[in-house]
Amino acid sequence: MIKKIVIFILLSSLCLSSSPAFSRVSPRTYLRKVVNIIEKGNYILGSRELYRLSRLLAYKGKRIQIRYTLGIAFLEMKLYHMASLQFVYIIRRAKGDYKKKALEKLSLVLNYFEDDQLFCPLSSTVRAREYPSSVRDQLNFYFGKCAFAKGDFNKAQSYFAKVGPQFSSYSKVLYYRGLSYAEQNRVKRSANIFRDLAAMQEGITSTNRVAALMGLARVLYQGRKFEDSIRVYRSIPRDTIYFHPSLMENSWNYLRSGKFRSALSNFQTLHSVFYKDHYQPESFILRAYVYLYICKYYEMEKVLNFFNAVYLPVLKDVNKSLEWGSSYNSYMKAFLNSRGSREQGLGFSNGGALPKVVLDRVMQNDTFRSLVNYLEKLREEKSLVESFPSEWKRDRVGRNAAYVLNRRIATTQKAGGKEIRKTLLEVRGDLKRLSTSEQYLRYDMLKGKREFLKKKIRRKHLDKLQIDEKISRGHYVQNGYEYWPFNGEAWLDELGSYHYLGRQNCE
Repeated sequence: MIKKIVIFILLSSLCLSSSPAFSRVSPRTYLRKVVNIIEKGNYILGSRELYRLSRLLAYKGKRIQIRYTLGIAFLEMKLYHMASLQFVYIIRRAKGDYKKKALEKLSLVLNYFEDDQLFCPLSSTVRAREYPSSVRDQLNFYFGKCAFAKGDFNKAQSYFAKVGPQFSSYSKVLYYRGLSYAEQNRVKRSANIFRDLAAMQEGITSTNRVAALMGLARVLYQGRKFEDSIRVYRSIPRDTIYFHPSLMENSWNYLRSGKFRSALSNFQTLHSVFYKDHYQPESFILRAYVYLYICKYYEMEKVLNFFNAVYLPVLKDVNKSLEWGSSYNSYMKAFLNSRGSREQGLGFSNGGALPKVVLDRVMQNDTFRSLVNYLEKLREEKSLVESFPSEWKRDRVGRNAAYVLNRRIATTQKAGGKEIRKTLLEVRGDLKRLSTSEQYLRYDMLKGKREFLKKKIRRKHLDKLQIDEKISRGHYVQNGYEYWPFNGEAWLDELGSYHYLGRQNCE
């Protein structure tokens, strides 16, 4: 061990003596000269020297300053990931002004990557009194999201409560507060926050407003206030991304409150040509259950056949994909190689494929989308490194940058592939469960058909009244809509206005 230390000191002294500058000036004077080079905008030369100085024992006492200045140089060179490593090093080891300044700069880096989850490992390192005033609200929001992701909702609320209304993303803070209360089953407080958030937003189709209304509708359903939830779901504008999920979720409200005709009207919209590429197997099973309840066996059989025609091949493809993926990287590479042809689905090297409906389900994964965005930024940074002068790339700083970025790209690809496989396993579980339900439904359908034929042979009269015949649908008239019979159209202005005109066949 002593021999290794002696050798290291000798190597360090050789590095010092190998530069002509070290024979003429002191380390402090030379560091000042290098910092001046950075300040004059020569980041290529300055970063080479700073990286070398950061590894020398003679500059151990100035390592925090060197790392911070190197991080600034990397920022100016647009090497954001390399800069983040310098700032994280300072945050973990320094105190006082350098730690605060590093937190400010790291916030800029994470804004660029659009992934504040990178801050989560620092939550135990940074104290509230160390927050720079310029990013105090931002840090409280970041750490609150980290606590929320871990399921510590009380801690998340304590962070969110410290964020002031002047924060640029205050609407997101309120949304997460509402979610936190909902997770704690504090329905009333959650609903009040979502109402306030919706009222704060301007514009009927504002994304923040509609997201708040969706949160309100869901928490009202959670509190078993089905009528109130129905009214909120009905207010979702049809020309927003939330309209399709609002129809599916509102169908549960109708089913729980016994409004079967209204539920079937929603299913007609969900199963229209306009939404043919959406992943929605559960909606077919629910529609079949309603038809079973009102004894519409012919319609029920058509729905079950359609479910089998669409989703059994999907289940087969998913099983094949899970068998093919020997590693997480294989999924991510296949995904990245098929970016241009995603409308056709995702193809694999063994001839297997993921249909577009499943690929869309993968893209709905927030974590996966964040990883894809992060990976693209890393690849851009790697290309930038490759464009720098050969002297910089051959130097230690260039070799280290290439090594670090390649490692980070590999780990991000693996994480993305893990999310793809996780989604595939969820899809397989869902489709297996729903396929089992489909088989039970067929059994009940055949039994119901037999009983229906027995009653018909005995010439019993069948009740022609719809189960929810007396329930008013005045909402559509008040809003200027008409009842549209569904004939397979795909017109946006008709979505949500189809009216189920059938009647029950049960006694």
